Amino acid sequence: MEELKKTVMFGDLFELYGKLLSPSQQQVANLYFNDDLTLSEIAEIVNVSRQAIFDSLKKSEKKLLEIESKVGALKIISELKKG
Repeated sequence: MEELKKTVMFGDLFELYGKLLSPSQQQVANLYFNDDLTLSEIAEIVNVSRQAIFDSLKKSEKKLLEIESKVGALKIISELKKG
């Protein structure tokens, strides 16, 4: 998947289901998807390693995909936009 499309998709998933993530995952995902910060910038803010931020985002993405596979709201929204 093209990186930009992937980022947009996960941003949309975060908007829909972000409250279902842990507070720390919400903070990291918000900084990444909404504030458009780099992993290094987020690591500095949160005071953890860049690898920890990377791992947190991967776990968040996995959880968001699992929720979407069960709920399907993003798919429905996309289909409605197509007309």
